[in-house]
Amino acid sequence: MKLEIEKRIFEVFPDAKIGWLLAEVKVEPSNEYVENMKKGLIERLKDIGISQDTMMLHPDVAGWREVYSKMGVKPSKYRSSLEALLRRTFKGDIWSVSNVVDCYDCVSAVNLLPMGAHDTAKLKGDLVLRYGREGEKFYPLGAGDSVIDVSPKNILYADDEKVCCWLWNHRDTRDASLSESTKKALFLVDQAFDTEWKTVQEGLKLLSSELEKIGCKTINSGIVNAGSPSSEIF
Repeated sequence: MKLEIEKRIFEVFPDAKIGWLLAEVKVEPSNEYVENMKKGLIERLKDIGISQDTMMLHPDVAGWREVYSKMGVKPSKYRSSLEALLRRTFKGDIWSVSNVVDCYDCVSAVNLLPMGAHDTAKLKGDLVLRYGREGEKFYPLGAGDSVIDVSPKNILYADDEKVCCWLWNHRDTRDASLSESTKKALFLVDQAFDTEWKTVQEGLKLLSSELEKIGCKTINSGIVNAGSPSSEIF
């Protein structure tokens, strides 16, 4: 399987990058280490100058709003996964999905980098970050039988059969999500512009370290960008 970025994306977002990490995982409902990560998340964010009042002043958060505007959607209605995560955190709406999902969400927040993951057994063919196509449908995770019509302006991740994540990192599909039966996962770290706080490389390093602490094992990792728009995953 390859991970690729469609060349057209670089015409609008020349600094676009995807950090990827392939790992063996053991998905469980919860984990003491991850629960402590979540409890200390607000303080860690405050230590880097991020609060409920200041988060939208940080260019690594606010920059995604411009990206979403260029995708033809209202950024006040459709938010990057990073902004949505920070808003939930400061509202006290601490999520509980699984040890692995909660872990990478915490890493995403403190690095100010959007992150996601897919079950590799549910991916078909190559995974490509590309523009949407007329007639495509998206089936979002956690939304019942809801179906979203994809616009050609939308940037999304798609394999050979389905849209895996809509609006770059806004929402994952229900058809490639992690579950307790997941054995291997592909983690993705998104960058659409030059970041000020942490690089994709730094985000990958911390992600690998934290996943190892909850019993996961990194198999391989890498970065896809304008200079190397395709990478062999497995």
